[in-house]
Amino acid sequence: MNFPSFADMLRVDSATLIAFLAMGAATFAVRAGGILMVRFLRPTPFLDAFLHHLPGAMFAALVFPALLEGGPPEWAGAAAAYLGARYAGQLAVALALAVGATVSLKLLGL
Repeated sequence: MNFPSFADMLRVDSATLIAFLAMGAATFAVRAGGILMVRFLRPTPFLDAFLHHLPGAMFAALVFPALLEGGPPEWAGAAAAYLGARYAGQLAVALALAVGATVSLKLLGL
């Protein structure tokens, strides 16, 4: 099997580089635009409440389908994450507990 050299792996096509830089600029423009808008516009009470509750809704939309399709290892991981976040109050602890519980149960064949 013939593997490419390190120098060949570092070569970038100019069109790929331009697309990469344009996507980075667009991402920055969206984020900077949002910061500037919030700085100059005052949200209505409805918009303020909507934005306040949005992270929880997004979290639920991402997590619940995975929990519904998962089994005991995933459920134990979710419970471990909840308990770690609730009692330790640190994201790293919650993630470590969740990964540990899920992987342990999967290795046990559950």
